[in-house]
Amino acid sequence: MAISSPGLGSGLDVTGIVSQLMAVEQQPLTRLNQKEAQVQAQISAYGSLKGGLSSLQSAMTKLLDADTFQATKASSSDSGVLTVSSDTDAVTSSYNVTVNRLAQQHKLGSSEVASSTTFGGMAGDELTLTVGSDSFTLDLSTAMTLGEIQSAINVETNGTGVTAGLITGDSGNQTLVLTSGSTGYDNRVQLSFGGSLDANTFNFSMLNRDASNQLLAGENELDASLTVDGVSITRASNSVTDVIEGLTLNLQATGQSNISINQDSSVAKSAVSGFVNAYNELNDQLSTLQSSGASGSVLRNIENQLRGMLNTGLSGLGSYSYISQLGVTTNSDTGKLEFDSGNFVSALEDSPQSVTSFFSDEDGGFAARFDGLLEGFVKSGGTIDSIIDGSNSRIEGIERSRESLERRLEDIEARYLRQFGALDGLIANMTTTSEYLTSQLDILSNLASGNKK
Repeated sequence: MAISSPGLGSGLDVTGIVSQLMAVEQQPLTRLNQKEAQVQAQISAYGSLKGGLSSLQSAMTKLLDADTFQATKASSSDSGVLTVSSDTDAVTSSYNVTVNRLAQQHKLGSSEVASSTTFGGMAGDELTLTVGSDSFTLDLSTAMTLGEIQSAINVETNGTGVTAGLITGDSGNQTLVLTSGSTGYDNRVQLSFGGSLDANTFNFSMLNRDASNQLLAGENELDASLTVDGVSITRASNSVTDVIEGLTLNLQATGQSNISINQDSSVAKSAVSGFVNAYNELNDQLSTLQSSGASGSVLRNIENQLRGMLNTGLSGLGSYSYISQLGVTTNSDTGKLEFDSGNFVSALEDSPQSVTSFFSDEDGGFAARFDGLLEGFVKSGGTIDSIIDGSNSRIEGIERSRESLERRLEDIEARYLRQFGALDGLIANMTTTSEYLTSQLDILSNLASGNKK
């Protein structure tokens, strides 16, 4: 190697020479770094794959739930009279509902009195509000105006749910209004008095009116009244959940409405479509990972197991054995799933129990088997975690090799610097000696030339 550059001493570029030699020595370190980058890419790829498998498992959740395939949809012919919702206990049917009366919150109003009028003021004077089993007692041993009584009732410690309002009329007189926190007769406001107070002190009377703006005939009319297919029903709430199994009737106004309950295939269709989409996204991901450093054999094994599950026939679960019979087929060219929702809906309508069992049977159903396969891949300590753990161990091995190699390279560089430093000194000394001898010879030559003259 012929390397020279201007410099002190020998003129050798010792730093440059050592740098070039170390570039050769560091090639194993470069290969280690490249290997580490490849393993890190594999770890990232497997982490991404685990995410894709987990997403597919999440899409399986609705298929595991039998309620997905038993969903119903209820409708009301007049939502101004009532609205209706259904759950999986509802069966397809129809009903005629007449709302005769809505449930109301009990309201009591006092007599009109001047704002300065006070009540109570004697030892033992008190007013007790009771709703159901809850009571609140207001101490009136110190006289209070209606405004002060209102404030004393509207406190957090009042657990009855009763609120107090104050109405001021054109005359300037005030009326205290007590309102129950809940509807119905059982939640009516009951009053009791102590000391010198009695019912005549405030002269409370019921303020509730019916749809015709007439005062209710009695507190029992605080309950809702309706007729379902000729059957009379009263309930304390306008949200009626226990009249027709699986239905919630939300009463809005008096009147008549027809309600119908039909099978709602859209819920199940959406769940199967979600599974198909998640599977196809995973299929794309597997194709992409093939070129990202992940093991092709691992990816093919996972892909083959997933496809095998799709093609495995199930027995003893009803009319269907293969998911392809329910509209989910595999495109032979792309490997992706295709979903014929019309085929699926027809099967669900023809044999809802068979479709439900095929997907959601807890022991041998499609969703349970597929979920078990995915769980083996993604669970803590499962297939993917084991592969990632192995890759992390390789990273640790590479790091140890790097540390050892870096220490050795430091020693090699120090040795090169010592060796070329010594060579630099030796050449410098030889150069000095050469220059001295040359000067002496020049002197001798000059002397010889002088003597000849």
